[in-house]
Amino acid sequence: NLNWKETQEVGSIIEKELGIPFSIDNDANVAALGERWVGAGENNPDVVFMTLGTGVGGGIIADGNLIHGVAGAGGEIGHMIVEPENGFACTCGSHGCLETVASATGVVKVARLLAEAYEGDSAIKAAIDNGDNVTSKDIFMAAEAGDSFADSVVEKVGYYLGLASA
Repeated sequence: NLNWKETQEVGSIIEKELGIPFSIDNDANVAALGERWVGAGENNPDVVFMTLGTGVGGGIIADGNLIHGVAGAGGEIGHMIVEPENGFACTCGSHGCLETVASATGVVKVARLLAEAYEGDSAIKAAIDNGDNVTSKDIFMAAEAGDSFADSVVEKVGYYLGLASA
């Protein structure tokens, strides 16, 4: 999501200045390594880790090895197509990527789409209809508080996450 056009060399500079080995990787890969080291996947040779935030990422460890794949895209699950027919445009140039429906902005897109047909009472639906700023956090908090519309949004996002995870 940084949209860098060329490689940013920082590793050798840090290694030289600190005098210790240095490695850099993306957040999801490093998080997967952390989970394998001291988290839910502690000492498990096979771990799959998913990150949800401004984008959707993943880290995959198989037989104790972090899978980078071709061009470092081994765990880039955010660009798996989960909505092939009428999917939202993605920053990668494709349509229907998981990131377009399960990232922070993607959850809001799903809510706006579902709001068009929803007819029940809902604070989130009302906020969307009024043009108010609604965040994914607002949606998840409303779902937790019992807002049925927000719950339907979370259910739809969960469906997409399930497709990508299967």
